[in-house]
Amino acid sequence: MNRYALILLTALTMVMGCASSNPQHKAKESALTQGMTKKYIYPGQTTQTNVLEIFGPPDLVSHRGGKEVWTYDKITQNVSSSGGFVTILIAGYNKSSYESRNRSSMLIIYFDKNEVVEDYKLSVSNF
Repeated sequence: MNRYALILLTALTMVMGCASSNPQHKAKESALTQGMTKKYIYPGQTTQTNVLEIFGPPDLVSHRGGKEVWTYDKITQNVSSSGGFVTILIAGYNKSSYESRNRSSMLIIYFDKNEVVEDYKLSVSNF
């Protein structure tokens, strides 16, 4: 390979290395959604063991009137960014973008004295 071809190949490799496109980073999807809640939580039927299998351990356990209350509080952040820089001889061009979406989900489950779901409340916010 002659010297000019090697320089050209090196320059192209550097240009391609400078151009970047980051894949969208997504947090692991949580089971804490309206669909999963409606599908698996039935007042008078679902037990604490069932809830643990679906949602895992609660973020907060409290007591109210001798009954247990479990609270799940999850925030999911989806971030995407892309950018690039292309060099043509000495001039350059740069274009980049960044986007962030957040979702907050809070599930409060009220259990009776037999550790069965008595009632639940789900709140979901997107911002």
